[in-house]
Amino acid sequence: MNTKNKKQKLGWYKNLVYSIILVVIIMTGLIVPVSAVEFEAQLSTTSTMTKPTFQFVRTYVIDYPNGGEIKNLLNGKNTSMTFHLDPSDPIKQSLVKNLNSEIIGDLKSAANITDADITYYATLYTTDTEAHIDYKITFIPTVSNYVLRKATSDSAAILDTQWRGLTIQNPILVNTSSYGQFDINSPIDFVKKQFPDLYSKLQGTNAENLFEIPLMSSNDLMSDPISKWQHLFDPAYTLVETNSLGYRGQKITISTYATGESNISEGLMLPTVKNSDLKADMDYPVSYTERAGSASIQIDGYVAVADINGIEYFGSSPQTPQNSGINSTGNYSAQVIYSMAAFAVVIAIGIFWWSNRMTKAAIKRGVDNSPPPSFQYEARKHWADRFDEEK
Repeated sequence: MNTKNKKQKLGWYKNLVYSIILVVIIMTGLIVPVSAVEFEAQLSTTSTMTKPTFQFVRTYVIDYPNGGEIKNLLNGKNTSMTFHLDPSDPIKQSLVKNLNSEIIGDLKSAANITDADITYYATLYTTDTEAHIDYKITFIPTVSNYVLRKATSDSAAILDTQWRGLTIQNPILVNTSSYGQFDINSPIDFVKKQFPDLYSKLQGTNAENLFEIPLMSSNDLMSDPISKWQHLFDPAYTLVETNSLGYRGQKITISTYATGESNISEGLMLPTVKNSDLKADMDYPVSYTERAGSASIQIDGYVAVADINGIEYFGSSPQTPQNSGINSTGNYSAQVIYSMAAFAVVIAIGIFWWSNRMTKAAIKRGVDNSPPPSFQYEARKHWADRFDEEK
């Protein structure tokens, strides 16, 4: 094979590799992770309680591109507040009571809350044209009685899922040495305590309504049925990670249900954005942004979702159920998976054909319409020969 054909073949392989890499980047770029309620839970069919984690995140932006009173009030005043609900705080008893009332009444769940751990963080920072107010609350309740039925040799364990939609509408008051009682569930309280001048400007405006929406709501996790979440299972989970599920290091099957990524089966996950205005010496646009919720639930065993009278339950079995359809490809059908693979192949072929054609044209044409290039190769030398040349 002559030198020119070798060079073309090498270029052919290189173009093919680059095309495949590009297709992978394009396909993975279609999946954009987003997060506002970030929910994680590990549910054991052999335990009596679990401690899931809810994180509630929200951002407010006040624009002042033309300066004005609001910029003068906030510019350079970067401030933050953080609180942890003390275990002995009396407010915990009333909070737990309210949560259990919602679980039984609104969510129709058989589970109950026995304790709650809450950490609050809020911060305001400014630029020349806008002020950002960010909130983040980490809520870790202790959930009991979520296992409705234990697994047996011929029946699956049944687990309650409704409590994931916990929402707190009432104030959550903490006592602070600097500011007295403070409601960590209300965005306006941070403004009221830290920036009283801004709070007086907000009062009576449309923007005030945005700041009165409670922070702690996981309703997003109830909007899509769990049966539509991505479903994976690991038949031989690592030893250390099973300790949190009460198995003391045994290898067990772990099923995972997750949601919160933009993809073909769930569609595009868009943030919630609300706009208003603050009328003072001029109109100041105010926006509220809350990204779409995300969740991950891990359960021991082979898990399927059952819908009974409009309420979803997890059914978990230590053995693979007959004709269960449980798989490790999520909820994508075979047709969708093969279509995605075919689409990637078509793109790769198209990119390769175009790249190979351009390479051949460049070799034929040369640079700046000069005659086709000739390839010359030097004889290979041992690396030590260069010391003889320098003598």
